[in-house]
Amino acid sequence: MNNRTYCAVIRTLGTAGEKYQALLNSLVAQTLPPKRILVYIPNGYEAPRETVGIEQIVRCEKGMVTQRSLPFNEVDTDFILFCDDDMFLPPEMVERMLDEIERTSANSVVPDIYGGHRLGLMQRMAYYLSNSVSSRTDDGWALKVKRDAGYSFNQNPRFDFLPTQTGPGGCIFCETQAFRSIHLEDERWLDTFKFPSYEDQLFHYKMFLMGYTTLMYYNSGIRHLDARAGTRPDVSQKMYYKKKLLYVVWYRTIYNIASKSRSEKVRCALAFFFRNVIGLVMLLGETIRCRKPRFLVDYFRGLRDGRRYVHSDEYKKIPAFDAYL
Repeated sequence: MNNRTYCAVIRTLGTAGEKYQALLNSLVAQTLPPKRILVYIPNGYEAPRETVGIEQIVRCEKGMVTQRSLPFNEVDTDFILFCDDDMFLPPEMVERMLDEIERTSANSVVPDIYGGHRLGLMQRMAYYLSNSVSSRTDDGWALKVKRDAGYSFNQNPRFDFLPTQTGPGGCIFCETQAFRSIHLEDERWLDTFKFPSYEDQLFHYKMFLMGYTTLMYYNSGIRHLDARAGTRPDVSQKMYYKKKLLYVVWYRTIYNIASKSRSEKVRCALAFFFRNVIGLVMLLGETIRCRKPRFLVDYFRGLRDGRRYVHSDEYKKIPAFDAYL
C-alpha cells in the first residue's frame, strides 16, 4: 500500500477540556500523524479553546450518529480515524493498525477500549442480565452479535488482532470507501431517541453484513478518559426508551434481514423473548436503585411502542439495514 495517509475526524460538543487536549496531543505525537485533524462540532456550540494549532473546525448538526455519518467532504485520504473527544492514543497505535490492515487486507480496525474479557465473574453476570453480554471460549473471533441483539466476547483472545462483528465506537480506523458504502446516515433515526445507545453496533455490524472485515485490536494501549460531555436525560424515562430502542435495534439489525429464513427468524424471536424474560431479574434492581416503581410498566410499554415504531409510516421511510447488500 503506497498511500498511508489518513484524516482524524473528531466528534465533540467542545466541552471535554483537558481530555480533548490530551487527544489532540496524542494525535500529533503519532509515529504516523494524520494529514488533517477535522473537528466536527454542532452549530451553536463554542469551539474548544484547547488546540494544537493545526485542527480545522467544521460546523454540523448535533447527534451521535449525525456527527459520525456526515458526508465528510473535507476528508481527502483513503482512511479515516474516527475519534470521540476523550480518547488517548499511544504513539504507535495508528501505524500498527495500518500495518495490520496491509498484512490482512482488512477494511477497519477498532481498538478494544473496555477490556470485557478481563471482567470479573460478578461484572460478567451483571452485563449478561442487563445487556445479554456473554463470554465464549476462543474461536478466532473477538465479539459476535447474537440473535437477541446482544453480543458474546472472546474470554481468552490469543492474538492482538482478531476479526469482530461489533465493537466500541470511541475510536475506529476505517477505509473511507468502506465507511461511505454502508450509508450510516440511514441510522440517524437513533438520534431521535432519548438515552441513545447501540450506535457503535450499528456501525460495525453493518460493516460486517456488507462483507467488510473489521479487526478488534487488543492491548493497544488506548485509554478512554471519559469526559462525559453532553446533558443527562431525565432518568424517569430511562427504562421506557431503553426497551423501546432495544426492540427497534433487534428488529432492524437481527430479525428483519432479507437473507434470514423463516426458521432462523423464529430462533431470533425466541432468543429475544428469552432475553427480556431474563431482563426482569435486573428490572427489580433498577427499580430499587433508581427508586422508580414505574419502571415495571415502562419495561413492557417500551417493548410495545418499539414494535409499533417499526411498523409505522415514519420507520418505513428508512432504508432497510441490509438495503445495500
